[in-house]
Amino acid sequence: MVKYINAECYKAFHRKYLYLFLAVILALAGAFMVLLRVEGLHQTETSDGMILVQRVTVSELMGVLAMALSAGLYFLMIAADIVFSDQYKYNTLKNEVSYGLPRMRIYLGKLASSVLVAVVLCAALIGGYLALSCVLFPAGDELGESARNFGLWMLVAIPLWMGGLGLFMLLQFVMKNTAATITYVMIVGFLGSGFVDLLTVFMPSLEPIANVVRIISLNTPFSLLRTQAPEELLGYAWILGMAWLGVSTAAGVICFHKREIS
Repeated sequence: MVKYINAECYKAFHRKYLYLFLAVILALAGAFMVLLRVEGLHQTETSDGMILVQRVTVSELMGVLAMALSAGLYFLMIAADIVFSDQYKYNTLKNEVSYGLPRMRIYLGKLASSVLVAVVLCAALIGGYLALSCVLFPAGDELGESARNFGLWMLVAIPLWMGGLGLFMLLQFVMKNTAATITYVMIVGFLGSGFVDLLTVFMPSLEPIANVVRIISLNTPFSLLRTQAPEELLGYAWILGMAWLGVSTAAGVICFHKREIS
């Protein structure tokens, strides 16, 4: 299994796709920071005259990033796609099965490799964002508290991202790449959108179903972060995320074992 994961990671980290994605996102983050740096300046009158003071701080930017952590549910598709890499289209999955590799090893190996690639993506994107923040903006008076809260927000987000990654890997093995991506976006988007709430306005009898949808949605803990402390959501987030990961992985392994690879 370790050799298989090493081989998958080697292929993933030698794809230009990965580095192009990182470059584009970090460049956009850099442009956002520069604009925010300029727009955040204001003049303050002192005894020595007028000086420029930066309103925006690193503490506030951590809060902005925390509110955007739900985007990780969609960014993780990049990690899984880099590892799976159109294997049905190019018949490379058939070669692995024909070579005699156990299907359990193939599935779990690709899932584990996707997790490792996702970790690198997460570290690069979040690390780059925070590094740019520290270079361009003052720390702020509450940096320590903000850093602590951000760490807790990350602990809430990580299991939810893993649950989403498990679901997307299942769809990758069951469907073609494009269909898997569309289906994943529809599932995550539907469960996390206000469509269900809107539907219950016209059909109140669906309220019990809507409550279940809200509970199982990977988006729900992210929404609750706006009104609740992250400490209150840790247990819920980990149970929910690991449930999605466990169920989707079990379903994926079973479906892959039954699927005829041609």
